[in-house]
Formats: sequence, C-alpha cells, structure tokens
Amino acid sequence: MSLFLYQRQKTLMHGLDPRVKLLSLVLLFISATVSSAIGSGAVVCSSLFMLFFLSRSFYALKKMAGLLAMIAFMTVILWLLFYKGKTPLMDLKFIVLYEGAPEHAVRMALKFLNMLLCGILFLSITPLEEFSDGLILMGVPYRVAFAVSLSFRLVQVFVSTGFMIVEAQKIRGNDVEKGGLFSRMKAYAPLLIPLILNGIKKAETLVPALESKGFAPDNKIDIKGKYRIKPTDIKALVLVALFTAAALPGFFYEFL
Repeated sequence: MSLFLYQRQKTLMHGLDPRVKLLSLVLLFISATVSSAIGSGAVVCSSLFMLFFLSRSFYALKKMAGLLAMIAFMTVILWLLFYKGKTPLMDLKFIVLYEGAPEHAVRMALKFLNMLLCGILFLSITPLEEFSDGLILMGVPYRVAFAVSLSFRLVQVFVSTGFMIVEAQKIRGNDVEKGGLFSRMKAYAPLLIPLILNGIKKAETLVPALESKGFAPDNKIDIKGKYRIKPTDIKALVLVALFTAAALPGFFYEFL
C-alpha cells in the first residue's frame, strides 16, 4: 500500500499542465472560501467529490477519510460552543447555545472540508516534480520552488519513517493502535524520539547528497519545452473559472 496521496493514473485530470493544476487549485480554494451558504458549500463539496471520481483518486480520499471526519466534527463542536449571537437558543448552565449557531457551524465545517478536499485532490493528481516545475513556469524563483518541493518530500520521509517505526513496534508486541485515546497518546510518545533523531540524521545527509549530484541554488534549469498548454487544459481552466465565478454572487450578496 502506498503511503502517499499521488497515484499514477491515465486520466484527463492527471494529464493536465501543472500550471493549469496550480491555477485551478487557487480558483477552487476561492470557491470553497466564498461559499457562505450551506447550499453553495454543499454544491462545492459534491463537485469536488465528482472530481475525485473523474480522476479515480478515491484511494487518497479513503486514506484521509478519518482525518476529514474528525476535523469536520471538531469544527462543528467548536463553533457551537463559541458562536456568540443575540438570542440564546439553549442554556446548558456552563454552555449557552445561541440562535444561528448550528447553521454557522455547518457552514464553517463545509468551508474547512472543501479547502482540505481541494488540497487532497491536487496532491492526488500532481507529482512533486510537476508541482515544482509548475511553480517555476509561473515565475516563482527556482530556490523557492525547490524549497517548497523539498518540504513536501521531507513530509513524506517523516511519514514513511513513522510508519516503519509503528510497524516495528507491532512486531515487538507493542501495538500502539490499541486502547482508548489517552492510552494511544501515551504509547505514541516514546516513538517521537527515534522519529526526531531519524529526521535529524536525514537532514544532515541531505546537503552532501545534493552536492554530490551537482546541485546549487544558483543553478538555472530550462523546462520551457517540457510542457505545452493543450486545448483540454484551456477548457478545464475555463470550466473551473466559471464554477468559481458562479460562487461569487452569493458572497457579495451576503456582505454588501
């Protein structure tokens, strides 16, 4: 089983130009952010699920389902507790629920969920090499693009290392995934030490490894001929732009 979100697939979305993927990510983030009503947020959410279906990336969605559900649940709970309105809806001694709190909690949960879905969709159809190349083609300095791609690679290294440590502990009879929440937290705490030490070790070997391959921040790479905007890229970008434009009127209607 792959530890990471990206899986190579022969779909239209996987074959899009990296610049189009980056611009589409920004536009989808905007549509997720400006969707203030529950109905519009639900439309954005269902549209993102449809994109997962078209890109055959439900593996990544299934992988993150537990985290997404927990974030959505905690967002609803926190906004129910801390939303301050004018009319109390329910007084539970230590907690006062105000009128409009449930609707606002659901709207905020949909916003967070949609933004996370946008990022997961992007990472599930875009390899790190294309991510870095897209940033460079859009005018981002090579140093910055390399630092961003390297940060994603280091996250993958830490995740894979943590996975191996957990599996090694299971073989030794220490199953850290058993028990309740607090018992799991207590079992995971000792595993942080080898994880941090392993990360420091990999960071120390990173510089010699890059120097041995002739890497330097001042290197200039030419990738202009590597990618070409196709008609399908333009059509996909136009569709995403129209979808984002359709979400804007509701935002201006609410705040103007």
